[in-house]
Amino acid sequence: MLWHAAPGMAAACVALAVMQACAITVAMVASGQLVESVSAAVRAGMDSAAAGESWVWLVVTVVVWVAAPVAGAVSRGVEEVTSARYLAAYYDLVADTGVRPHSVAHLEDPTGAQQMESAVDASRDWLFLSGIGGTWGALSNRLNGVGALIVVSMWQWWVGPVLVGCWLLLSRAVARWRSAVFDDMIGETGLGRRRASYLQGVLGGRAAAKEIRLFGLGGWLLDGFVAVCRETMAIVSSRRLRGVGGTLPPLVVLLVVNAGAFAVLAADAAAGQISTGVVVAAVQGILGLAAFGSQGDAETGLGRTASSVAAVAAFRARLGLPFLPAPVREESRGAAAGVGSAGVGSAGVGSASVVELRDVTFGYPGADGPVLAHLDLTIPAGQSVAVVGVNGVGKSTIVKLLCGLWSPQGGEVRIDGLDPSVDPQARRRISVIFQEFVRFGLSARANVEAGAGWSRVDDLDRLAVDAGADPVVAGLDDGWDTVLSAEFTGGTDLSGGQWQRIALARALAAVRAGAGILVLDEPTAALDVRAEVALFESLLRLRSGLTTILISHRLSSVRHAERIVVVGPSDSGGARVVEDGTHDDLVAARGDYARLFELQASRFAAARGVA
Repeated sequence: MLWHAAPGMAAACVALAVMQACAITVAMVASGQLVESVSAAVRAGMDSAAAGESWVWLVVTVVVWVAAPVAGAVSRGVEEVTSARYLAAYYDLVADTGVRPHSVAHLEDPTGAQQMESAVDASRDWLFLSGIGGTWGALSNRLNGVGALIVVSMWQWWVGPVLVGCWLLLSRAVARWRSAVFDDMIGETGLGRRRASYLQGVLGGRAAAKEIRLFGLGGWLLDGFVAVCRETMAIVSSRRLRGVGGTLPPLVVLLVVNAGAFAVLAADAAAGQISTGVVVAAVQGILGLAAFGSQGDAETGLGRTASSVAAVAAFRARLGLPFLPAPVREESRGAAAGVGSAGVGSAGVGSASVVELRDVTFGYPGADGPVLAHLDLTIPAGQSVAVVGVNGVGKSTIVKLLCGLWSPQGGEVRIDGLDPSVDPQARRRISVIFQEFVRFGLSARANVEAGAGWSRVDDLDRLAVDAGADPVVAGLDDGWDTVLSAEFTGGTDLSGGQWQRIALARALAAVRAGAGILVLDEPTAALDVRAEVALFESLLRLRSGLTTILISHRLSSVRHAERIVVVGPSDSGGARVVEDGTHDDLVAARGDYARLFELQASRFAAARGVA
């Protein structure tokens, strides 16, 4: 990952770490020689050769002790640049994981959503951020340990390996404990942390502020937040207590062995077997071997960073993605089809598409049964079709399958003969306004041009007229350049109905960029019945060169569609097409559609009578 993000900087950090370790190792030896030469210089006099040798060792000691921190300071500067590039590469990796699979299955699945949230949250953790730079701190520590091992071996060859083994045992035990504290917590406390984060966001956020005050929910939410935090931290505390016991035996062994090493050193010095310089260097070397067991912030942060990146890598592998993001990006609508200035109501850019669902069966993971079962539906190019049915019957699921956001477990979905789940060209042929469309906190212009892949749309005013959004834009202080969010200076909020007009203009921008299918998936909840009827009728007038699919639970709104398809439950448990025809045909057939239509009509009539 580092080599991918900043190869040159990574190489420079390695070189600086080696330089720093070499300087520290030389300093151990030089300081010992300096101490030994000083006593000889004092005996021989300041003008003696021994005094000159002492000055040489003094200079060497000073130079290497200065060189080590200088190399460290330069390394920290390089590390900052390297860390910034690494963090950018990690952001790219997480973003690519979220958007690269065209399917949204990994985002709608609770486990996948938790993993994505953990990946995003990791980059905000101070341990993750310190762990990027901690790579070089950990490397420098290990190299310092190698230098200390060489110095100790100059005294007794066997002492260094024994001490290194003890330090590595302790390091291993601490690493296991750290893994229990950090790495395993990602999976075991993920749900609790998500709940706590959600409750914290509700308590401190803007969206629920009115209801919290009106209904007195603050205490209840706060109690829930505290309870979730305590439950989650109980898991953390339990694992920490269980894991810390495993570090005590190797710690005791290390203390005993270290004491033995210093005892042997003292005995050798007392017996005159080693010089003062060797004693000074060996003491520093024995202490320096602690680098092999170092588990400070650098190592802890590095472990946290590595585990987070490893979790993302494993998640990407399950999604069939390579570890590193592919350099080729999917071609946008505007770049693929070109964005012209012709009115959508005339010829548009593309041509109408054929829609085919053949024997489609689909069910969501974890559901008791299929949502759709052996559903067949063919929509000729240029036809306007309304898909109706009771709530929850699977109408929106059909739209997801058409967009390739899910793949059917059985049967085929085709747009102009192409599979939208695998073919980008098929997906560019469809434009949708979903029930929950995105309200970008960007300018009105950007919100509309998003439908064309944020390519420039020449005649936005024409699109606004076609979508009925021209009064909305006219009322904005800065017109198309007004930011549609009150959270930004100079921005403004829109009503639900106004947002739906902007969303419709966005969908028409996609049509302008080459889409041949326009789908409205019940996006008109914020409109009254008459406004919805007017909207659908205006779309039906604009359907030249388009295949139009309207989804609504208000049957009076779609009665003028050329064809009405009723989706209902089948004997096998999933939904299928149960009625198909014009409004007049279906009313005359006296089936489910007729009963639903008469029921809604009677309610509207009763409401008018009361009014």
